[in-house]
Amino acid sequence: MEGASRHGLAAARATLDQVLATAPGGTAAADAGRVADDLRAVAELLAGEPTIRRALTDPGAPVAARTELVARLLGTQIDPASLAITQTAVGARWSRPSDLRFALVELGVEALLVAAERDGALEEVEDELFRFGRILAQFPELALALTDPAAPASVKDGLLTRLLSGKAHPVTLRLSQQAAADRIHGDVERRLADFSRIAAARRGRVVAIVRTAVPLGDEVVARLGAAVSRYFGRQIQIQVDLDPALLGGVVVQVGDEVVDGSVLRRLNAARRTMLR
Repeated sequence: MEGASRHGLAAARATLDQVLATAPGGTAAADAGRVADDLRAVAELLAGEPTIRRALTDPGAPVAARTELVARLLGTQIDPASLAITQTAVGARWSRPSDLRFALVELGVEALLVAAERDGALEEVEDELFRFGRILAQFPELALALTDPAAPASVKDGLLTRLLSGKAHPVTLRLSQQAAADRIHGDVERRLADFSRIAAARRGRVVAIVRTAVPLGDEVVARLGAAVSRYFGRQIQIQVDLDPALLGGVVVQVGDEVVDGSVLRRLNAARRTMLR
């Protein structure tokens, strides 16, 4: 997202955090799962109704008019917390009308992560999403079954339930089902990685994917995490991905930035030098 849309997403996220915060006495202020369902439903409405989407993102329309329109359309159909988040979102400026829909989808993911956070399972869900994405990368037939546009959503949901129910946190299952449904955002493995990064960001960290040819012990991972955090100047969460093809060394990727210290890279560089 570009600048205006990033600010809009940040404002709506702040409202989400506020309405889903635990109230005094430990009572949850809103049902995070219900809010997640509502925000996704609103995003689907915008996808199917371009006239409404344009009206809610028209920078020439007063903010009050846009938020009032949302209240008239949705006020009796979604939770008050969901309505507050949606009104904050439509009150913002968006670089492209489609960005509002994408933001609501991401905010729905964040709402589910709040549910995991309340269970003390946010780190667990983050790791499970990453690991399941790597499993799908190793079994392309399974990934294909989850992205086949001809397969009904109920079939994909059932397959994921059989794979993950009782083995992963319920939020991991729900987000995996959403990843399979979100074809517009890319393949299911990439979407799972996106969700894992959102979870990491919610814990105040950035994810570094470390590819290595051999398993790393906990002490080595801790030292590597400290070194990577120093290198990038911010707290980094390490996720290790085994890749024997590297032969040795490590490849560290943080977002679009890659630091390649693998033996394979050095061998390829030596080969290119010899061929000159």
